[in-house]
Amino acid sequence: MTNKRLSLLTKALPIAASLVLLSGCIVHISTSGSNVQQQQQLSLSAAQLQQLDIETEAGSLKVIGSTTATDITVDATIFTAKTDDPYTLTLEQKGDKAVLVAKNDKASGMLVYQGSSPSIDLVVTVPSTFNLDIDDGSGDININDVLGNMEIDDGSGSININQGNHVTIDDGSGDIYLQNLTGNIEISDGSGSITAKSVAGLMNIEDGSGDLNLTDITGSVEIDDNSGSINAERLGSYLTIEDGSGDIYVEHVNGLVTIDDGSGSIRVNHAKGLTIIDDGSGDLSIDNINGPVKLD
Repeated sequence: MTNKRLSLLTKALPIAASLVLLSGCIVHISTSGSNVQQQQQLSLSAAQLQQLDIETEAGSLKVIGSTTATDITVDATIFTAKTDDPYTLTLEQKGDKAVLVAKNDKASGMLVYQGSSPSIDLVVTVPSTFNLDIDDGSGDININDVLGNMEIDDGSGSININQGNHVTIDDGSGDIYLQNLTGNIEISDGSGSITAKSVAGLMNIEDGSGDLNLTDITGSVEIDDNSGSINAERLGSYLTIEDGSGDIYVEHVNGLVTIDDGSGSIRVNHAKGLTIIDDGSGDLSIDNINGPVKLD
Protein backbone atom coordinates (compact mmCIF):
# COMPACT_ATOMS: atom_id res chain seq x y z
CA MET A 1 0.00 0.00 0.00
CA THR A 2 1.28 3.48 -0.71
CA ASN A 3 0.04 6.84 0.50
CA LYS A 4 -0.94 9.24 -2.27
CA ARG A 5 0.62 12.23 -0.55
CA LEU A 6 3.29 12.83 2.07
CA SER A 7 2.92 16.00 4.14
CA LEU A 8 6.05 17.46 5.72
CA LEU A 9 4.99 19.48 8.73
CA THR A 10 7.50 20.45 11.44
CA LYS A 11 7.94 22.95 14.24
CA ALA A 12 11.74 22.88 14.20
CA LEU A 13 13.24 25.73 12.17
CA PRO A 14 16.73 24.16 12.12
CA ILE A 15 15.30 21.21 10.23
CA ALA A 16 13.88 23.53 7.58
CA ALA A 17 17.24 25.29 7.27
CA SER A 18 19.04 21.99 6.81
CA LEU A 19 16.60 21.03 4.07
CA VAL A 20 17.56 24.21 2.20
CA LEU A 21 21.25 23.31 2.38
CA LEU A 22 20.64 19.72 1.34
CA SER A 23 18.22 20.26 -1.51
CA GLY A 24 18.80 23.84 -2.64
CA CYS A 25 15.05 24.40 -2.82
CA ILE A 26 13.19 27.45 -1.53
CA VAL A 27 11.61 26.96 1.89
CA HIS A 28 8.78 29.28 2.94
CA ILE A 29 8.24 29.39 6.71
CA SER A 30 4.94 30.43 8.31
CA THR A 31 5.50 31.69 11.85
CA SER A 32 1.91 30.87 12.81
CA GLY A 33 -0.64 28.22 12.07
CA SER A 34 -3.58 28.40 9.71
CA ASN A 35 -5.95 30.12 12.11
CA VAL A 36 -7.80 32.36 9.64
CA GLN A 37 -11.28 30.89 9.09
CA GLN A 38 -13.60 31.65 6.19
CA GLN A 39 -16.98 30.25 5.18
CA GLN A 40 -18.21 29.61 1.64
CA GLN A 41 -21.28 27.92 0.17
CA LEU A 42 -21.72 26.35 -3.27
CA SER A 43 -24.78 24.92 -4.99
CA LEU A 44 -25.44 23.04 -8.25
CA SER A 45 -28.64 21.61 -9.67
CA ALA A 46 -28.66 17.81 -9.49
CA ALA A 47 -31.13 17.42 -12.35
CA GLN A 48 -29.95 14.71 -14.79
CA LEU A 49 -26.84 14.06 -12.66
CA GLN A 50 -26.05 10.70 -11.13
CA GLN A 51 -22.59 11.05 -9.60
CA LEU A 52 -20.41 13.42 -7.61
CA ASP A 53 -16.61 13.33 -7.95
CA ILE A 54 -14.78 14.90 -5.02
CA GLU A 55 -11.10 15.93 -5.13
CA THR A 56 -9.74 17.15 -1.80
CA GLU A 57 -6.38 17.51 -0.09
CA ALA A 58 -6.44 18.32 3.65
CA GLY A 59 -9.57 18.66 5.75
CA SER A 60 -12.57 16.69 6.92
CA LEU A 61 -15.28 15.55 4.51
CA LYS A 62 -18.89 14.81 5.42
CA VAL A 63 -21.35 13.67 2.73
CA ILE A 64 -25.06 13.41 3.52
CA GLY A 65 -27.64 11.75 1.29
CA SER A 66 -31.11 13.31 1.15
CA THR A 67 -34.26 11.83 -0.36
CA THR A 68 -35.64 15.32 -1.01
CA ALA A 69 -32.53 17.10 -2.31
CA THR A 70 -32.75 18.51 -5.84
CA ASP A 71 -29.40 20.32 -5.63
CA ILE A 72 -25.88 19.47 -4.56
CA THR A 73 -24.94 21.84 -1.76
CA VAL A 74 -21.52 22.45 -0.21
CA ASP A 75 -20.75 24.21 3.07
CA ALA A 76 -17.01 24.83 3.29
CA THR A 77 -14.88 26.05 6.18
CA ILE A 78 -11.52 27.23 4.85
CA PHE A 79 -8.50 27.52 7.15
CA THR A 80 -5.54 29.59 5.92
CA ALA A 81 -2.55 31.35 7.49
CA LYS A 82 -3.52 34.75 6.00
CA THR A 83 -6.77 36.17 4.68
CA ASP A 84 -5.39 36.50 1.15
CA ASP A 85 -3.87 33.01 0.93
CA PRO A 86 -5.15 31.39 -2.29
CA TYR A 87 -7.30 28.28 -2.40
CA THR A 88 -9.45 26.42 -4.95
CA LEU A 89 -13.09 25.62 -4.22
CA THR A 90 -15.25 24.79 -7.24
CA LEU A 91 -18.39 22.79 -8.00
CA GLU A 92 -19.07 22.22 -11.70
CA GLN A 93 -21.09 19.94 -13.97
CA LYS A 94 -19.08 17.78 -16.35
CA GLY A 95 -21.28 15.59 -18.50
CA ASP A 96 -23.64 13.53 -16.36
CA LYS A 97 -21.67 14.09 -13.14
CA ALA A 98 -20.67 16.93 -10.84
CA VAL A 99 -17.07 17.63 -9.82
CA LEU A 100 -16.15 19.25 -6.50
CA VAL A 101 -12.54 20.42 -6.01
CA ALA A 102 -11.26 21.72 -2.66
CA LYS A 103 -7.55 22.48 -2.38
CA ASN A 104 -5.31 25.02 -0.68
CA ASP A 105 -2.97 26.49 -3.30
CA LYS A 106 0.69 26.13 -2.40
CA ALA A 107 3.65 28.43 -3.00
CA SER A 108 6.53 27.13 -5.08
CA GLY A 109 9.15 25.22 -3.12
CA MET A 110 8.60 23.80 0.37
CA LEU A 111 6.22 25.41 2.86
CA VAL A 112 6.71 24.68 6.57
CA TYR A 113 4.10 25.61 9.20
CA GLN A 114 4.86 25.94 12.90
CA GLY A 115 1.18 25.48 13.69
CA SER A 116 -1.70 23.83 11.87
CA SER A 117 -1.42 23.63 8.08
CA PRO A 118 -4.10 24.95 5.67
CA SER A 119 -7.20 22.81 5.21
CA ILE A 120 -10.78 22.90 3.95
CA ASP A 121 -13.56 21.15 5.87
CA LEU A 122 -16.58 20.19 3.74
CA VAL A 123 -20.19 19.30 4.46
CA VAL A 124 -21.83 18.10 1.22
CA THR A 125 -25.48 17.21 0.65
CA VAL A 126 -26.46 15.10 -2.39
CA PRO A 127 -29.55 13.19 -3.54
CA SER A 128 -29.52 9.85 -1.73
CA THR A 129 -29.37 7.84 -5.00
CA PHE A 130 -26.03 9.41 -6.08
CA ASN A 131 -22.78 7.55 -6.73
CA LEU A 132 -19.58 8.94 -5.20
CA ASP A 133 -15.97 8.96 -6.44
CA ILE A 134 -13.68 10.46 -3.78
CA ASP A 135 -9.96 11.24 -4.09
CA ASP A 136 -8.85 12.50 -0.68
CA GLY A 137 -5.47 13.45 0.75
CA SER A 138 -5.95 13.58 4.52
CA GLY A 139 -8.73 14.08 7.01
CA ASP A 140 -11.69 12.07 8.25
CA ILE A 141 -14.43 11.00 5.83
CA ASN A 142 -18.03 10.45 6.99
CA ILE A 143 -20.75 9.34 4.56
CA ASN A 144 -24.35 8.82 5.65
CA ASP A 145 -27.53 7.82 3.81
CA VAL A 146 -25.99 7.73 0.32
CA LEU A 147 -27.41 4.64 -1.40
CA GLY A 148 -25.30 4.50 -4.56
CA ASN A 149 -21.89 3.02 -5.36
CA MET A 150 -18.74 4.52 -3.84
CA GLU A 151 -15.10 4.54 -4.84
CA ILE A 152 -12.69 6.06 -2.32
CA ASP A 153 -8.96 6.66 -2.73
CA ASP A 154 -7.72 8.01 0.60
CA GLY A 155 -4.29 8.93 1.94
CA SER A 156 -4.93 9.15 5.68
CA GLY A 157 -7.76 9.67 8.10
CA SER A 158 -10.68 7.56 9.27
CA ILE A 159 -13.50 6.46 6.94
CA ASN A 160 -17.02 5.97 8.29
CA ILE A 161 -19.82 4.87 5.93
CA ASN A 162 -23.41 4.17 6.97
CA GLN A 163 -25.51 2.85 4.06
CA GLY A 164 -24.48 2.39 0.45
CA ASN A 165 -24.26 -0.18 -2.32
CA HIS A 166 -20.96 -1.38 -3.85
CA VAL A 167 -17.97 0.17 -2.07
CA THR A 168 -14.30 0.14 -3.14
CA ILE A 169 -11.68 1.63 -0.81
CA ASP A 170 -7.95 2.13 -1.37
CA ASP A 171 -6.68 3.53 1.92
CA GLY A 172 -3.24 4.44 3.23
CA SER A 173 -3.90 4.73 6.96
CA GLY A 174 -6.77 5.29 9.35
CA ASP A 175 -9.62 3.25 10.77
CA ILE A 176 -12.47 2.11 8.51
CA TYR A 177 -16.03 1.56 9.76
CA LEU A 178 -18.78 0.28 7.43
CA GLN A 179 -22.39 -0.69 8.12
CA ASN A 180 -25.70 -1.31 6.35
CA LEU A 181 -24.31 -1.85 2.84
CA THR A 182 -26.31 -3.66 0.16
CA GLY A 183 -23.52 -4.48 -2.32
CA ASN A 184 -20.00 -5.88 -2.53
CA ILE A 185 -17.06 -4.46 -0.59
CA GLU A 186 -13.43 -4.36 -1.73
CA ILE A 187 -10.80 -2.87 0.57
CA SER A 188 -7.06 -2.39 0.10
CA ASP A 189 -5.73 -0.94 3.35
CA GLY A 190 -2.28 -0.02 4.64
CA SER A 191 -2.90 0.37 8.36
CA GLY A 192 -5.77 0.90 10.74
CA SER A 193 -8.62 -1.22 12.03
CA ILE A 194 -11.51 -2.33 9.79
CA THR A 195 -15.01 -2.89 11.15
CA ALA A 196 -17.91 -4.01 8.94
CA LYS A 197 -21.47 -4.78 10.05
CA SER A 198 -24.54 -5.79 8.06
CA VAL A 199 -23.15 -6.21 4.55
CA ALA A 200 -25.44 -7.95 2.01
CA GLY A 201 -22.74 -8.67 -0.60
CA LEU A 202 -19.33 -10.29 -0.57
CA MET A 203 -16.15 -8.83 0.95
CA ASN A 204 -12.57 -8.88 -0.29
CA ILE A 205 -10.00 -7.38 2.11
CA GLU A 206 -6.26 -6.88 1.61
CA ASP A 207 -4.87 -5.44 4.83
CA GLY A 208 -1.40 -4.45 6.00
CA SER A 209 -1.93 -4.01 9.73
CA GLY A 210 -4.78 -3.43 12.12
CA ASP A 211 -7.58 -5.48 13.65
CA LEU A 212 -10.48 -6.77 11.53
CA ASN A 213 -14.00 -7.11 12.96
CA LEU A 214 -16.71 -8.49 10.63
CA THR A 215 -20.30 -9.18 11.69
CA ASP A 216 -23.39 -10.22 9.71
CA ILE A 217 -21.88 -10.50 6.23
CA THR A 218 -24.20 -12.29 3.80
CA GLY A 219 -21.76 -13.07 1.00
CA SER A 220 -18.40 -14.79 0.92
CA VAL A 221 -15.42 -13.18 2.67
CA GLU A 222 -11.79 -13.33 1.54
CA ILE A 223 -9.06 -11.84 3.76
CA ASP A 224 -5.36 -11.36 3.03
CA ASP A 225 -3.95 -9.91 6.26
CA ASN A 226 -0.40 -9.17 7.33
CA SER A 227 -0.86 -8.47 11.04
CA GLY A 228 -3.62 -7.82 13.53
CA SER A 229 -6.40 -9.87 15.07
CA ILE A 230 -9.36 -11.13 13.00
CA ASN A 231 -12.85 -11.52 14.44
CA ALA A 232 -15.59 -12.82 12.10
CA GLU A 233 -19.10 -13.71 13.29
CA ARG A 234 -22.32 -14.69 11.54
CA LEU A 235 -21.19 -15.03 7.95
CA GLY A 236 -23.58 -16.32 5.27
CA SER A 237 -21.07 -18.04 2.98
CA TYR A 238 -17.49 -19.28 2.92
CA LEU A 239 -14.58 -17.57 4.66
CA THR A 240 -10.97 -17.66 3.44
CA ILE A 241 -8.16 -16.21 5.55
CA GLU A 242 -4.47 -15.85 4.69
CA ASP A 243 -2.89 -14.32 7.77
CA GLY A 244 0.62 -13.35 8.82
CA SER A 245 0.21 -12.82 12.55
CA GLY A 246 -2.54 -12.17 15.06
CA ASP A 247 -5.31 -14.14 16.76
CA ILE A 248 -8.23 -15.43 14.69
CA TYR A 249 -11.73 -15.92 16.11
CA VAL A 250 -14.48 -17.29 13.81
CA GLU A 251 -18.02 -18.17 14.83
CA HIS A 252 -21.22 -19.15 13.00
CA VAL A 253 -20.14 -19.39 9.37
CA ASN A 254 -22.65 -20.92 6.94
CA GLY A 255 -19.91 -22.29 4.69
CA LEU A 256 -16.37 -23.66 4.56
CA VAL A 257 -13.68 -21.89 6.59
CA THR A 258 -10.15 -22.03 5.13
CA ILE A 259 -7.21 -20.64 7.12
CA ASP A 260 -3.54 -20.24 6.24
CA ASP A 261 -1.92 -18.73 9.34
CA GLY A 262 1.58 -17.67 10.31
CA SER A 263 1.25 -17.10 14.05
CA GLY A 264 -1.44 -16.49 16.64
CA SER A 265 -4.21 -18.54 18.22
CA ILE A 266 -7.14 -19.86 16.14
CA ARG A 267 -10.66 -20.44 17.46
CA VAL A 268 -13.41 -21.73 15.12
CA ASN A 269 -16.91 -22.47 16.46
CA HIS A 270 -19.88 -23.46 14.27
CA ALA A 271 -18.98 -23.78 10.57
CA LYS A 272 -19.97 -26.00 7.63
CA GLY A 273 -16.41 -27.24 7.25
CA LEU A 274 -12.85 -26.33 8.15
CA THR A 275 -9.50 -26.52 6.36
CA ILE A 276 -6.32 -25.40 8.11
CA ILE A 277 -3.63 -25.15 5.42
CA ASP A 278 -0.94 -24.01 7.84
CA ASP A 279 -0.96 -23.09 11.51
CA GLY A 280 2.52 -21.74 12.20
CA SER A 281 2.27 -21.16 15.94
CA GLY A 282 -0.41 -20.57 18.53
CA ASP A 283 -3.27 -22.48 20.14
CA LEU A 284 -5.96 -24.15 18.02
CA SER A 285 -9.54 -24.63 19.24
CA ILE A 286 -12.31 -26.21 17.12
CA ASP A 287 -15.96 -26.87 18.04
CA ASN A 288 -19.24 -27.64 16.28
CA ILE A 289 -17.96 -28.15 12.74
CA ASN A 290 -20.85 -29.56 10.66
CA GLY A 291 -18.78 -30.77 7.72
CA PRO A 292 -15.34 -32.02 6.69
CA VAL A 293 -12.32 -31.03 8.79
CA LYS A 294 -8.85 -31.04 7.26
CA LEU A 295 -5.79 -30.10 9.26
CA ASP A 296 -2.50 -29.97 7.35
